[in-house]
Amino acid sequence: MRKDPPSLFDLPVPAGSRFEPARLTHARVRLGVSKTDLAAKVNVSPAAIGQYEAGVNSPRAEVLDRLAKALEVRPEFFSVGRPLARIDSVNAHFRSLRSARVSDRQKALATATLVWELAFALERYVKLPDADLPVVATGTTPAEAAAVLRWHWNLPEGPVKHLVANAESRGIVVAVRPLSEIDAVDAFSVVVLDRPIIITTPRRTENVFKHRFSIAHEIGHLLLHREVTEPTATIEKEADAFAAAFLTPAAAMDAALPQRLDLAALNRLGRTWGVSPTSLVRRMVERGRTTESSARRAYQRLNAVYDAKADPTSAYPGEMPTLLKKAADLAGDNGAPIPVLAEALKVSPALVRDLLGEADPRPALRLVVG
Repeated sequence: MRKDPPSLFDLPVPAGSRFEPARLTHARVRLGVSKTDLAAKVNVSPAAIGQYEAGVNSPRAEVLDRLAKALEVRPEFFSVGRPLARIDSVNAHFRSLRSARVSDRQKALATATLVWELAFALERYVKLPDADLPVVATGTTPAEAAAVLRWHWNLPEGPVKHLVANAESRGIVVAVRPLSEIDAVDAFSVVVLDRPIIITTPRRTENVFKHRFSIAHEIGHLLLHREVTEPTATIEKEADAFAAAFLTPAAAMDAALPQRLDLAALNRLGRTWGVSPTSLVRRMVERGRTTESSARRAYQRLNAVYDAKADPTSAYPGEMPTLLKKAADLAGDNGAPIPVLAEALKVSPALVRDLLGEADPRPALRLVVG
């Protein structure tokens, strides 16, 4: 019986092919598209998508164009020759561990690696600060690591002002991404080729105190858990302890905390130190100023009267990331505007603006019927 010739859409990968399988996986996972759904969009079988991503077969040009359109990139995005951080080789620390599925984490990592690619592209034109995090020995406690970082960054003994700006000036790339990208993860940190990256969401940034604590929590992971590959409740508690010790050092709190639970006093103190009254109640328990039962009653009262959204981040300048945006502005002033960056990344200028946190300048059009 005569056999049909092999499909031209699924030819073996020839030597020297320019197709990079990991980039297809990256683009698909970033948008949260399954292999089955992608296959339907580009009119191939799910098995074909799997073979493309495994490097067994290479998509023909026509299929590559359809893949690019479906995944909102340019066909050249899938080419070899550009720096690539494979999402399956990057370790990260995630918040919301119980709700985050493996697919949620992979999607978040795909976002982080694209942010890293943008930072890498910018460094062709602008020198970003080198990563400046101290190395802490195994077994270092969260409080000890917090003290080491304060000393290493030459921070004063009082409140840490402009935490995000401080982190960015030490080479940590911070980005706020929409919930649609990392909803289940909420916030996470990762190191991509020696560049530390912290990603958070509007759910964190809507309240400056929560945002600052989340950033400090992720810095704790970067210091204490770089070699940890599996998330656990224990390391999350250690990162929380680091954040508390970094933002509100024990010695300073012993001098500043009231002798008894006074929510009005804690609210004033929290605004000075850039932390929530709730976290200061917890600090009072830790420093022996109050009991767990009194703290529980205080939490209940705070939940009834405290508006978590009443403290806008704008009241605390230096807490929203600006490093990448400022670098892009400087690159634009020196011959590399956003279209040039988009060309380097093989994505649309709109996506670059989105990664930089810029609003799309194009007018929103709608069809008028009737």
